[in-house]
Amino acid sequence: MSFDVRPMTAADLPAVLQVQRQAYGDAYQESAEVLDAKRRRSPAACWVACDAQGVLGYVFAHDWPGAAPPPLHCPLPEVAAAQCAFLHDLAVVPRAHGRGVGGALFAAVRQWALGARHEALNLVSLVNAVRYWQQRGFAPLASADASAMLAYGDGACFMRLPLDG
Repeated sequence: MSFDVRPMTAADLPAVLQVQRQAYGDAYQESAEVLDAKRRRSPAACWVACDAQGVLGYVFAHDWPGAAPPPLHCPLPEVAAAQCAFLHDLAVVPRAHGRGVGGALFAAVRQWALGARHEALNLVSLVNAVRYWQQRGFAPLASADASAMLAYGDGACFMRLPLDG
């Protein structure tokens, strides 16, 4: 399966929402407004993977302090310069599973984080994806704000990948 990874634009948001719904159902659906605010905050850290049939997957990432995850379902608060990056969401449509789409999107985020000289890349893994992220070098990390984890669901895990270049 051939696909391209390119920067996300506002015009991609309807397709991104469809991918999000296919990946998560309604449980973690964020609004187009909230997602676009994340995209505008770090446009160099948000990509889509596409083939001739449309968007196969997406990734949102942004600068974020490393002690706890950002809130879901609301625009990100302003923060001072952050030494960490946060991979907010990466999702792939079922027809593209096992085709390298997720890996290509993750590689784009990792390169962005390295280029921005972040010391680590953090994320919150849903319970069924913890092993996937561990295989990519992430390790569980205690959140400085346990209440911030509640919106991510039972078994969600705050994780960190140190970046040493």
